[in-house]
Amino acid sequence: MLRINLRPWREQQRSAALRRLRFQVVGGVFVGLCVVLVMDQLARQRAQQQAVANSSRQVAIERLDAQLAELESARQTLESVRDQTDALAALHADRALMTPLFAGLERSLPEGVQVDELKLEGARLHITGVAVSGTVLAQFMRDFGLSGVVLDLELKWMKSLPAGDKFLLLARTSAARS
Repeated sequence: MLRINLRPWREQQRSAALRRLRFQVVGGVFVGLCVVLVMDQLARQRAQQQAVANSSRQVAIERLDAQLAELESARQTLESVRDQTDALAALHADRALMTPLFAGLERSLPEGVQVDELKLEGARLHITGVAVSGTVLAQFMRDFGLSGVVLDLELKWMKSLPAGDKFLLLARTSAARS
């Protein structure tokens, strides 16, 4: 019988299998490294594109903020002009009310009555002053009530002082402020 020694053949088969395994491991590592490098390159490109998009959006936002600031300034200017217009309209309306009020007050103010304060709150008129006597104050109230400028003239209080009688008169104006 012939004896065949298979040991060298098995050694060759093992070394060939080992070489294939090493080649596959090195090839797998190389392919994995290539995949990682490609993925890294794609991620960097995506990040760069995102940075460019973000910077263009930031420029657009800054431009819109500048426009918004201009609009806010214009709105504040418009609000200021509206306030001034309203104030002028109120002054114009008050002029129509105050002229007859002061004219009626001047016509009916007798000698011996001094008006210290004249306050108009809405349609209510408050007159504070000093009269030398109650009769002079009564004459003033009668004449001022007949002037047609005020309605429901009433004496709220009167205090006697050494200089005269201090008083507070309340009335409604015949034409209310608008």
